[in-house]
Amino acid sequence: MRKKKLLLNLVLGIIICIILIPCAVLLFSSIYGDSSDKAEIYYTTANYDLKAQKTTIADDISREEAAMQLLNSMKEPSPKDGMVTVVPDDLEFLSVQIEDTTARVNISGSYFEMKNSQEVLCRSALVWTLTSLDFVEHVELSVEGVPLRNEEGDLVGPMDRQNVLLNPEISSDATEYAILKLYFANGDGTDLVVEDRVVEVSANQAREKTIMEQLIAGPLENGSFATIPADTKLRDITTTSDGICYVNLSQEFLTKPSNVNEILTIYSVVNSLCELDQIDRVQFLIEGEKVENFRGRSDFGTPYTAVESLKTVMVDKIS
Repeated sequence: MRKKKLLLNLVLGIIICIILIPCAVLLFSSIYGDSSDKAEIYYTTANYDLKAQKTTIADDISREEAAMQLLNSMKEPSPKDGMVTVVPDDLEFLSVQIEDTTARVNISGSYFEMKNSQEVLCRSALVWTLTSLDFVEHVELSVEGVPLRNEEGDLVGPMDRQNVLLNPEISSDATEYAILKLYFANGDGTDLVVEDRVVEVSANQAREKTIMEQLIAGPLENGSFATIPADTKLRDITTTSDGICYVNLSQEFLTKPSNVNEILTIYSVVNSLCELDQIDRVQFLIEGEKVENFRGRSDFGTPYTAVESLKTVMVDKIS
């Protein structure tokens, strides 16, 4: 009887140990163990595939600090052989804001210096890296505070793991991004206002042509107004070695009605094109020929230079 009692106590003791030891281990781990969250950093391989490397994020920092820590870690060398970072050394992460489940990342202008293949990999890696955090589902990018737009001028908007492929096929077309400074008319038609527009452009197309196409398309921001008749066609555009840009436009530029003064139309084009380093002056052509005046009031026979303000020009030109 006594042996049975001892045996029963032994069995009960074993059962208690089986139950209590894991609980004790879990409690100890929660108090003294590793207080960090898991995340992933995406690198590229020799085959241009994106692969994840596990990392840890301390849980005693804010969500913005966690996201910034992860982004900066992307610039560090991979601890695994055969995997390299897709973030250029000169690319800076300026700020991160977390709103609900969206991470809004502002990055430096060197983003636009990447070639197409590198930009695609870098953007994909950014999205997949940040969405490895349990509180991030979407990523929005801006460059120097300007929201990223595609070549049609539409906002790229939120990106996630559904609309950004892990290993995207890279187009053979050489494309890049650029920030264009475009000049449009203000609300009362007395001066020009600048719109910073991020566009995806072809490396094989002259930047001057892209600027003119965007000007003809008109402004995207509220309160700004188009300065060029929408039916106008760009026949050709060429910049010579002495810094003169020859803009050859269709007859509609002269004949179609415009809602703004011709001075605004002229300097909308001139100021926008002269933002490029290689352009100092702009010469207008209509159907390949110089014309003496524009709508009967402004001399078109000589090149124009950019102006800081139209106030003096408007006083001199408007009767």
